[in-house]
Amino acid sequence: MNRFRNLEPLPSDDVMTERLEELKKAIGTDLLPSLRDFIQANNVCMSRLNHYKKKGIEFSIDYFLGFSSKKNYDIIHIIGVYEGRMPDELFPIAIVDGGDLLCMHKGTGNIYYWFHEEDDRGLEDNQKYPAQVGTDLNSFMESLTTSPQPTQEELRQVMKQGSVTITPLYVEYRNNERKAQGLPPLTFEEWDKLLNNR
Repeated sequence: MNRFRNLEPLPSDDVMTERLEELKKAIGTDLLPSLRDFIQANNVCMSRLNHYKKKGIEFSIDYFLGFSSKKNYDIIHIIGVYEGRMPDELFPIAIVDGGDLLCMHKGTGNIYYWFHEEDDRGLEDNQKYPAQVGTDLNSFMESLTTSPQPTQEELRQVMKQGSVTITPLYVEYRNNERKAQGLPPLTFEEWDKLLNNR
């Protein structure tokens, strides 16, 4: 069974009712009960099981949208941001890693994966329809699994190719730490060599 961790507190009943009405106006139709119930129970949240992998489609959900003063969490704001960039009958309900979206069909409640590189209708007259990944919100949630751990080879590649970006502010901060420990400061180049094994 999937569990959810709230990222935003649940609004009061009056505020929730008001925001649900705003959401209804934003999508232009009545809310499906499964979405309404999900938002009322969880608002903005993360899912313990958040990974989807079937039929050549694989993604992990960062968080589900709800009502928030933070624009990136607020479902009504995100609907406005992506207006015209997906079929009119779809609207975003979750943020997927890499800039993609999980969407719901306004009429059927089917769940779709909107891949920004192929499905964004704001790019070069793209008309590809997002891939359907579920027939309803509840069964989709139950189909999710935990995110896979990176392989040892993937970790080696990151360690080999990755680097730490060093800024003057970082050097100042770290040198203040060293000063508090009675150690001499290091130069920008010395920090770079130390942190990036150069």
